[in-house]
Amino acid sequence: MITLVPPVISALTAGVLILLQSALVFAAANQRRLHGPSVGEPTDPNVTRAIRRHGNLAENAAIFIACVTLLEMLGGGRLWVEVLCAAFVAARLFHAFGLSLKNPTNAFRVVGIILTVFVGLSLGGRLIVVAVRHLAG
Repeated sequence: MITLVPPVISALTAGVLILLQSALVFAAANQRRLHGPSVGEPTDPNVTRAIRRHGNLAENAAIFIACVTLLEMLGGGRLWVEVLCAAFVAARLFHAFGLSLKNPTNAFRVVGIILTVFVGLSLGGRLIVVAVRHLAG
């Protein structure tokens, strides 16, 4: 029998990520307002970096929250969920900061990318193990 756990840690992480997403969308909109264009491909590197910070978080956060919520609800271990959530938020902060720098090839961005991939692989593997255990009954 499956005992569903309220996804409190996932909800907290989702709250943090939506606040970060809101800050990044505001920054991107502000850069577009300052440097243009308001629609279309930017020519200013500041605008491009702001758009990529926002877009990259959007590309990664939704699937992470969906998967970590499933893991938490299936009883995948509170410590696992907490560590994965903390690492993902840290990874996204490192990446966003790294993309804010003039030289996009920097340690912050690299750490953010590597940590994001590591968290994704760990989360996917853990989710499969927990789901298989539930299938086995």
